[in-house]
Amino acid sequence: MPRWGMVIDLDKCVGCQACTTACKNENNVPHGSPEEQRLRRDIYWNKVIAVTNGKYPRVNTELIP
Repeated sequence: MPRWGMVIDLDKCVGCQACTTACKNENNVPHGSPEEQRLRRDIYWNKVIAVTNGKYPRVNTELIP
């Protein structure tokens, strides 16, 4: 059985979560209701994480899919 992966160009990542949505659509994973999202019960096989480094005025945000 073939195993598939996803290639993400990290230099172009803006944190839009399109890769997460595409993964859910391709694998028939439910997106969850707003109530499930509020309770943090939504399902993620991949998730974009924003990591903030530094202090004002020199703040840098890295997006990690």
